[in-house]
Amino acid sequence: MKSSQRTKRLMTIVMMAAGTVLSGCLLDSASVRAQNGGDETAKAALRDKLKEAGTFAEDKYSIVSWAELRTAMNAAREVADKAGTTPSEWQAAQANVQKEIDTLEKRKVLPDLSPRIGLSASPFATNRKGPINNVALLWATSEPSDFFEVRRYTAKSGAPMTIYSGRGVSFNDYDLKVGTYFYRLVAYRNGKTLTSNEAQVTTKALPASIQDYSNQTGTGEPLGEPLKIGNTYYRFPSERDGKALKAMWVETSRDGKNWERGAVVMDRTSHPDLDDYKFESGTMFYDKKRDRIVWWAHWEVSGPTYGHGRAIVATAKPGERFTVHRIYNPLGIQVRDMSVFVDKDNQGYLVAASNVPGQGANATLYIFKLNADYTDVTGMTNKVMENGYREAPHIIKVGGFYYLFFSQAAGWYPSRAGYVSAKALEGRWSDVRYIGNTSTFSAQSGHIMEFGQGEQHVPVMQANRWIRGEGTSGNVMLPLRFAEGFAFADYAPTLLVDRAKNLIIPLHTGALLSQDRPASSSIPGSKNHDVGKAFDGDYSTSFQSEEKKWPFTVTMDLGTVSRVRNVQISWHLHKGSEAYYKYTIEGSLDGKEWRALLDRTDEKDTVVSKTYGFSSDMLPDAPLARHVRVNIQRAVLHNNPNNWYPPTLYEVKIYGENGQEMGRGSGR
Repeated sequence: MKSSQRTKRLMTIVMMAAGTVLSGCLLDSASVRAQNGGDETAKAALRDKLKEAGTFAEDKYSIVSWAELRTAMNAAREVADKAGTTPSEWQAAQANVQKEIDTLEKRKVLPDLSPRIGLSASPFATNRKGPINNVALLWATSEPSDFFEVRRYTAKSGAPMTIYSGRGVSFNDYDLKVGTYFYRLVAYRNGKTLTSNEAQVTTKALPASIQDYSNQTGTGEPLGEPLKIGNTYYRFPSERDGKALKAMWVETSRDGKNWERGAVVMDRTSHPDLDDYKFESGTMFYDKKRDRIVWWAHWEVSGPTYGHGRAIVATAKPGERFTVHRIYNPLGIQVRDMSVFVDKDNQGYLVAASNVPGQGANATLYIFKLNADYTDVTGMTNKVMENGYREAPHIIKVGGFYYLFFSQAAGWYPSRAGYVSAKALEGRWSDVRYIGNTSTFSAQSGHIMEFGQGEQHVPVMQANRWIRGEGTSGNVMLPLRFAEGFAFADYAPTLLVDRAKNLIIPLHTGALLSQDRPASSSIPGSKNHDVGKAFDGDYSTSFQSEEKKWPFTVTMDLGTVSRVRNVQISWHLHKGSEAYYKYTIEGSLDGKEWRALLDRTDEKDTVVSKTYGFSSDMLPDAPLARHVRVNIQRAVLHNNPNNWYPPTLYEVKIYGENGQEMGRGSGR
């Protein structure tokens, strides 16, 4: 009996133990199911946060401003994709991504600390025999101003002389003695002032070895793009076979003028993708460390298509055959107009007019980081002008600022050159700013050449004239000036060049006689567009009339009888319906009797029918006139027989000799 009871008791214990184990197993299974559900929830939450972060960043910010967020996102993706990570790790990654999103939300209300005012001062000549004793002053502000004062100092601690007071954005200080001068600009707004940087200029005698380059004809001292390595210049012409490129060879020169043809350096055997191709915009530079030329260019198949948007990367020892490293879309992104910028630390960057699938060509300017030997893209540094559709990007660095120049996409017609600036390539860029006049002086923004060093460092923009009259220049060479994140450029008919002294000086045909002089028009100007706006020295303002009466005239009183040598006119252009203008220029001594000085009405003359946006007419006989009248007959649109343009003039500049004004300063 006792044995039977013990057996029952043992069985009861075993059954109870089994029940406990079973219960525990059931509890553990439920716990695992709950944990797995929690894991999936945490992982799903992390992935949702990553999706939110990507949309948030792309929609609201340029790629540079969310660099920290991208880092957090990449780390979070590794956590989500890696086996064996725990929910706490997923939650920590999600929190880190959210932290960077919150940081961006705060960043968008941070103030823009970039300089708000900049003044540039540069010397120029009015006589081919010198001296270089005139100073062009150009300025800009990022805030509206009531008026400006320009002050000149002969010593940093000396007493200032106010040489300009008005609402313009430029002034010429003429006929100075040889020496060093300092300038400051003061902007006034509602009783408050804003003072610019100090601009320093040294006037000097004109070197005897000076050479000329003509912006009118493109002749004289060459200022093109040949690559100079040591004492040898290199350039690389090409030969076409129908619409496709057949071969490229090297030419060398000791003086940049006389060239000797060398061997073929690239042909269809250089790469499988060079069987049927063409090259567009590109950049070539010398890698001194590796003693080789590096070349990046836009590659397309031959014919009218531009749908591939690839980059070709090739290198060669100077004078030797190129090795093609790759023809591709960097990071899967299409690239077209491009250039390479190498910073002082030798880090290289490719900047290109780019787009991703779903965007139109050239939608956004991308700045790519290059590898150590400049032959491949390793990542993206920034996106600029997103969906802005800009072309011809080029970066330079001056005075601690990076400047990214570009042109508007306008086919072959002239367009307005613009730029943005920043203290760091991956930093916040300024709003878009513009240089020169509204047509880049009948050209498109192009390659920028570094010329000179130190105080004589003058980068020169080689603006491209794709449409031009016979006998006129294919490029407009524009010396660039910089101040505190602002850039400036103006047109000069001639540039004086001394390569030995790294000197480049604009030469005008006398003083600017027309700025702020009394003017009249045959039709009334509209509100804020009176005729004086065409003579105020500001390329961004214009005379415009609501009365669409053609022809119309504008007349300027120079104040005294003067010799008129050069008339520059900045015309109105409407993108997509660009027009050339038919006009005449007349002069008078008394405002009553007029005689013809220039006739630009013959449509068979390509100087008339292929000049868009800007004209610079030289008057070799330098006629005498006190009054100058421009008769604008009509605008001839390239795609419309009807002239629907409103009568408009952006700027008229008249240069020459006026004895009463030379030597005492004159507005520009």
